[in-house]
Amino acid sequence: MESKNLSIYCITDKQINYLENLKLKIVVGGSFFKNENFPKNWFLDRTKINISKKNNNYGSLTSIYWIWKNELNNYTNNTWIGISHYRRFWLKENHDKTITLTNLSKNLLYNIPDKNLNYDAFIAPPQNLQGYKLMKLLKKTPKNIFKNPMILFDKNKHNISLHFDMFHLHGGLVRAASVMNTAHQKDFLNFVNTETEICSPYSIFILKKKKFDELCSTLFTWIYNCENIFDINKLQGHGQIRLFDYLAERYISYWIKRNTNYKISPFVFFDPKLNNSLIIK
Repeated sequence: MESKNLSIYCITDKQINYLENLKLKIVVGGSFFKNENFPKNWFLDRTKINISKKNNNYGSLTSIYWIWKNELNNYTNNTWIGISHYRRFWLKENHDKTITLTNLSKNLLYNIPDKNLNYDAFIAPPQNLQGYKLMKLLKKTPKNIFKNPMILFDKNKHNISLHFDMFHLHGGLVRAASVMNTAHQKDFLNFVNTETEICSPYSIFILKKKKFDELCSTLFTWIYNCENIFDINKLQGHGQIRLFDYLAERYISYWIKRNTNYKISPFVFFDPKLNNSLIIK
């Protein structure tokens, strides 16, 4: 089920047959709201210590929380804990050039090789946020453009904060930072206002046990504080309803860059529309 030094958890919100063939630990997110009979060897985030009821606004965070509270103590300090999703899977470095559901299992990362033991974190290739088309900027960022017209001409202004304003909630990151630990507020705001790529996108990552614990401790303290300043009843659409999940994605990116010795690791994305083909990132 797991290797000597790495345990990968795969978060899903539905029962999918191909997950049964992978040597991963499956966690069902938002299981509080589900009545399906999931396989007995799958974990449900509504059991033990959990926040499964928050899934509508927390997304994958309810599963990450469950792993942190209920699974972490099962591992030694020399173990890495990985988070993946039902459509995104970590690959070993010497993976096949073409990957389908047929050969996916043998290409997955199940162990941290000796040459990489000095890293305490592994992240997905960063998501570049630069180069939006003019019409999209005009449509989605009128307030930002009024404040700083250079957004239209300088792609270096296409940072994490602008991206959050465009696709989630205008001013959301600034408001959220106001309830962050004061020692990190200024640095976090500088990070989101200057970085033009999201490190560790999609909230998938691999961290050594101690780092996993440290990240979750600061992350969930902050997210709980954020609940006090955002009215979830006023959040609309997919980009806002899961607001806390999207805030966490930016924080995880910030935290890993500031607190770990990390390495970029390949992953594969499965799109059912591509008829069994997977896209290597």
